[in-house]
Amino acid sequence: MVEIKYEIERIAKLKESDIGPTEENVKQKVIVPILELLGHKREDLEFEYRTRSGGKIDVYIKNVPTDCKVIIDTKNYSENLNDYVEQIKNYTFDEGALIAVIANGTEIRIYSPLRGVAFERSLLYSIKRQDLNKESVWQILSDLLHNDSLQKRNVFKKIDEREMEIKKAMSDEERLKQEYDNKIEDINSDIKTKEEKIEQLKIKRENLAKEAESKISEIWNALGLPFDLFEIPTYDDIKISTGPSLKYTGKARKVNLQELVDAGMIRNGQTLYFFHGKVFKNERAEVVANQNKLKYKGDGRIYSISELAKIIDIKLGFKRDEHGVAGPRYWQTKDGKLLHDLNEIVRQRQK
Repeated sequence: MVEIKYEIERIAKLKESDIGPTEENVKQKVIVPILELLGHKREDLEFEYRTRSGGKIDVYIKNVPTDCKVIIDTKNYSENLNDYVEQIKNYTFDEGALIAVIANGTEIRIYSPLRGVAFERSLLYSIKRQDLNKESVWQILSDLLHNDSLQKRNVFKKIDEREMEIKKAMSDEERLKQEYDNKIEDINSDIKTKEEKIEQLKIKRENLAKEAESKISEIWNALGLPFDLFEIPTYDDIKISTGPSLKYTGKARKVNLQELVDAGMIRNGQTLYFFHGKVFKNERAEVVANQNKLKYKGDGRIYSISELAKIIDIKLGFKRDEHGVAGPRYWQTKDGKLLHDLNEIVRQRQK
């Protein structure tokens, strides 16, 4: 047992240079040693297994019950696993696998097709290699992948328990989305009402300015001195010493992504590229207009425009503090148009 614990800790502490960059390195130095610690003999592991549709699986565990099939696909050390979910999904259904694993040098993802749940959301666990030496993490791997658990079919109990947890989380997520969507809709309705009121006030302000100028003109015209001959400021430029200028100088309002879509500036789902002095083509995000957010290609998650810009700015080493950034200045369309500039165009049109 001490020997197993030592070996688990060794695998958890491996550095990138110890493992190597290729998927073969990951398979032989991480995945196979883990499977051996989980009670599988090397001769029971079939490598480069061909699926029924012609795909190739890196590791297929033989000699387990037919309803407990396990397939494992390894990727390069730093490969983004999000790019291979569709592939492992196809392999899973091709082979009728109970458990599908994809792994790179830092992460191990364990999937199992859940009833009534899209495969993408049938992710049971995402485990960081560096956490393997945690007892709770190793217990998860043992419950799902240990040879004894598969041979005795105890794995089904663990999957059923996790399925209940996942479905409850999905239900809670849906409930919260609905609750907050309703609140946001109420606010949007309130904003629309207030915007209409603001437009009415703008018209009233302009009419008052014109009325004031007309009456001032009458004063000077009565003296035979036409108002427009004087080199004096118009009424809009007059400043009262005890208050602000009569000319409206409000802060530019924010323009959301849906407004840009409605204006034909961008498309929902369009790819934007991170920009900081130059364009970083590998740092991409998709427009999610109805949420006024971006879906980051790097991890598939959704962020606000500024939040994601800050994360990538830190990642690329441009930023070393936690202060926010002006997000629209960091995102650019394929044809080189910054969100900030598109926002300005929409604001000018609405004046």
